[in-house]
Amino acid sequence: MKIKNKEIENSTISNLLLNEADILVISYNRKGEVTYISPTTEKLIGYKSKKLLGKQWWSLTFFSKEKSKLFRDKIKETISGKREFNPTPYRRKLKCENGNVKWIEWRDSLSDNEIVSVGTDITYWKKKEASKIQSDKILENINSLVMVSNNKDEIIYSSPSVKKMLGYEVEEIMGDKWWDVTYDNKQEAIKTKEAINNYVNFSIKNFVDISKRKIKARNGEYKWIEWHISKGVNDTYISVGTDITDRILTDIELKKAKESAEESLKVKNEFLANMSHEIRTPLNAIIGFTDLLLETKLTTEQKLHLETMQNSGEILLSLINDVLDLSKLESGKLEIEVIPFNLHKQLNEVVRLMKIKAREKNISLNLEIDSNTPKEVVGDPTRLGQILLNLIGNAIKFTNKGSVTVSVKQLKESTKSTTVFFEIQDTGIGIVSNKINTVFGAFTQAKSDTSRIYGGTGLGLTIVKKLVSLLSGQITVESKFGKGSVFKFTLPLQKSSSKTKVEEHEEDLAMDKPLNLNILLVDDNKTNQLLGKTRLKRWGCNVDLANNGIEGVKKTQQKLYDVILMDIQMPIMDGYEATKIIKNDISEQVSKIPVIAMTAYTSKNDIKRAINAGMDDYIFKPFKPAEVYKLLKKYGKITEENNDKNPENIEKQIKPKSKKYIDLKFIREETMNESSILALLIESFINDIDEFLEILDKGFRSKNWKLLHEATHKIKPSIRMFGISKLDQVIHDLVNRFREKQQLNNVDERINLCNEILKDVKTELLTELKLLKDEQ
Repeated sequence: MKIKNKEIENSTISNLLLNEADILVISYNRKGEVTYISPTTEKLIGYKSKKLLGKQWWSLTFFSKEKSKLFRDKIKETISGKREFNPTPYRRKLKCENGNVKWIEWRDSLSDNEIVSVGTDITYWKKKEASKIQSDKILENINSLVMVSNNKDEIIYSSPSVKKMLGYEVEEIMGDKWWDVTYDNKQEAIKTKEAINNYVNFSIKNFVDISKRKIKARNGEYKWIEWHISKGVNDTYISVGTDITDRILTDIELKKAKESAEESLKVKNEFLANMSHEIRTPLNAIIGFTDLLLETKLTTEQKLHLETMQNSGEILLSLINDVLDLSKLESGKLEIEVIPFNLHKQLNEVVRLMKIKAREKNISLNLEIDSNTPKEVVGDPTRLGQILLNLIGNAIKFTNKGSVTVSVKQLKESTKSTTVFFEIQDTGIGIVSNKINTVFGAFTQAKSDTSRIYGGTGLGLTIVKKLVSLLSGQITVESKFGKGSVFKFTLPLQKSSSKTKVEEHEEDLAMDKPLNLNILLVDDNKTNQLLGKTRLKRWGCNVDLANNGIEGVKKTQQKLYDVILMDIQMPIMDGYEATKIIKNDISEQVSKIPVIAMTAYTSKNDIKRAINAGMDDYIFKPFKPAEVYKLLKKYGKITEENNDKNPENIEKQIKPKSKKYIDLKFIREETMNESSILALLIESFINDIDEFLEILDKGFRSKNWKLLHEATHKIKPSIRMFGISKLDQVIHDLVNRFREKQQLNNVDERINLCNEILKDVKTELLTELKLLKDEQ
């Protein structure tokens, strides 16, 4: 009974294994014919048992005939005893009925001239294995470093590239925190840790501080690594680092090269600006005095000599302008105007100017404007004039007989724009054929002896070419040596919606009408003072002189002027600072005096700085008399309402206000006009003034710059609080000078000004204090 029960139990287990368990069972005889196939096997491979029983197993389920034959021979030889039975598990791909592939791991057993094969489906694991092999190969070959960390920030995986990138073996860093491996700077490690924890725990993704970091490799070298962090599975996160050292080093080199180039350009521009300033200043005197002398009675020989001097000065000025324009064009800093102008008027003006030179050489200069050429356009008249003056000037220079003809016509138009064609044709020496392509190059001449014979720097055509391109036009040249040249260019221009206002020519401006203005001329150059005073007196002006900004400021306290002509670069106090003080004067009569900058600096930044300082207009040295007259006539009208310009009466008008330095508006608002608090503050400030003046005197005599810096810095807020605008800029300047210990050789004028003003301020404060106490 027990034996039978045991048999039943064994039979039950066998049925479970064969029918329910996920294992394959199949048996075949010495011929390879299937003698048994389990139900599980049927399900897995899709073949029914009746289709396989008695059939050769390998013929249906193997992929290739070769492998099928090898398997058949193995079975036959094993069953016949020719081959030793091998119980070692083996893996085979199995072809299912539907064509799918299954990986099976088999174990064979030999029984009664049959082989029984028991298999396990390992397809899933085989795919995982293949995927892992592929991933490992990818990770082995990628340049990036991949690390996986757990929720304790410990490295649980690292790609083999850690060896190549940082010099560590994978085993060395397992269990470490990756920022401890990659950062030798504790602060950077902490930043990284916080950023990662915020991301992993709170999904706050902010890796700005850690995305690109310089880290230390095992050999001590530093590398730049760019990190990307992402969440993994099971509370892990993945860190992917890419070596960007070469890119960063290249960027650093490019940045250095850019900074070097910018510094070189800055030095070059500063040099050109200073050179321009240094040349323009004496040139102003040369051209100015020449103009004055030409207005006097002269002999024919004297007039000829002066005209030669004047022409030489104009040539030198033209050269300076050419060099500056070329520099601006090359650096891309030359700005273009877009304003309405009369094209016909502009053309006639240019030709009228150049006819003087043409007459000197006995050649004719003709202007032909086609009837379809628009009159009113929008563009840059100054740059168009510069192009035409250069091209016409060149044509006249290289033409000894014959003519120069300027032709203009409209090429095409639309509702809003027009394209205008310009042609300058001459009968001059022409250009040799092998030099035509080089005429627009800087410092080049068509022939080596051209400069010696005709003069010039070779900059004109270079500037023309660049200006035409800047204006979105095109220029070409045709020439036959010995016959002449033709320069052609086109420019796109906008159509003007309204007629352009025609302005009078400066040359036509009558300068014989007396201006009768009181003018303050502030300039440190004695020659310019003499020139300015002489010219202004011829126009019936009363002229006072000041050698620097501080002298200029003082004179505005003593007399009311119609116009102030202000130089920019001066010792002790420059024109910018002086203008700020004048324009901030508490007296409205003083603050409204027009200030015109007279400067040899011509850059847009210098102009902007002058306007920001409060200057009303500007004029460049060397200037033409007509330009100065026009500005004086324009701004002199501002004070024409003052009928009585007697200096004594003017002093009476301004003196009471000039001594009014303080403005208590701010402090009254802050104290809600509480007289008792105001009185306390004023008393305190009076004591501060006494203390400050004493320190100012002792500190300056002992050259104790630190003490002076502390004192000026301390009193600066009070100067502003009590509205002493006249001293605001002066104190600010002294604070900086004493702190930096620079330009200390000429601070005595500023200190004297502080003494003078603060003594008057003290008097005013005592008056205010008495009034406040009377109120109480």
